[in-house]
Amino acid sequence: MMIISRIALLFAGSLLSVAVLAQQIKPADAGASEKTITLFRNLAALAPDYVMIGHQDALSYGVKWVGDKNRSDLHDVTGSHPAVFGWDIGGIDIGLDKNLDSVPFDQMRENMIRVFEMGGLNTISWHAYDPRTGKDSWVDTKIAVNTVSQILPGGARHADFLKNLDRTGIFLSSLKSKEGELIPLVFRPWHEHSGSWFWWGRLHCTREEYIELFRFTVHYLREKHELNNLLIAYSPDIGFANAAEYLERYPGDDIVDVIGLDDYHSLRQNKPENLIRNLEIIAGIARDKGKIAAFTETGCTNVEDKLYFTQKLLPVLEHSDLTRSISWVLFWRNGNKKHHFMPYKGHKSAADFRRFVAHPLILMQNNVPDLYRTYSDISNEISGNSPE
Repeated sequence: MMIISRIALLFAGSLLSVAVLAQQIKPADAGASEKTITLFRNLAALAPDYVMIGHQDALSYGVKWVGDKNRSDLHDVTGSHPAVFGWDIGGIDIGLDKNLDSVPFDQMRENMIRVFEMGGLNTISWHAYDPRTGKDSWVDTKIAVNTVSQILPGGARHADFLKNLDRTGIFLSSLKSKEGELIPLVFRPWHEHSGSWFWWGRLHCTREEYIELFRFTVHYLREKHELNNLLIAYSPDIGFANAAEYLERYPGDDIVDVIGLDDYHSLRQNKPENLIRNLEIIAGIARDKGKIAAFTETGCTNVEDKLYFTQKLLPVLEHSDLTRSISWVLFWRNGNKKHHFMPYKGHKSAADFRRFVAHPLILMQNNVPDLYRTYSDISNEISGNSPE
């Protein structure tokens, strides 16, 4: 079992016994696989003291390279890959060979299995295509669309949605270890719904329709495709001021494992107090519900501030017990020199990022323990934080 003192920290103020607390640390899916349960408990045990760093498409490409074996921009800068690896499966739902950022799904599968073998965390977002129009996720925010109402059970396009969902489920079912076991991962569907740039956004469906869409999706994947390896993340964008507003379209404790936040705005606008508030809100909800809190998507385009990591982000993460309990921070992709969210070799923020990852709070792949093993005390498995 995980070290009990770390588990208990997630339930600060609770009068429950330590034994009961330990039993409550489990995924939402009652049928979750053993390794998925272990992953969830390890994330919970690490969260009070460590924040893992993640990067989207880290192994697929970076600035001025594509598909190099065992390469990532963060490895070029620090000697270590990130601890968390983000992927997006937008396009698998309509039968494409590559995702929206031109990553071949066969390559993605191979890299995700490799991440599992390294003991790291895979997290998947899904920029789903619109089953009604066949177009991508983005819509004109000034025009109301009605896709969600049409793809729910009884809707005119429900059968089309099921086809897309089946393709998605088939891909997720193919993510297996060498032993043939489904690899545990975080699945983050219907993200940033608090905005309206996606067809499932708040102006395009009611609260009840969104919740039904989320719950139907998860139940369908669990039951039809027997996916017992998914930790489910709920990740609104900014726009909430308290827990009640954050939870306005929450699909339920029986569905969600990760209480997430997507925020590209606060630090870009030099408003760290907003980010602190947002992170403390999600961390408080996670503590109260026995879930994992995560900064599921962020970044400042091109990292123009060469001290961004140590002078802007780190003080936010260190601010309080709640902010320090954020399990990971996932930065978006490095597409090219004009569109990237992390440093690459030679970038002006590279030295600052090396100082950032050397901080005792921060974990990269080189010092995170294998997240799929059981430990008596996972903190004993943390290696030194200095980058190679």
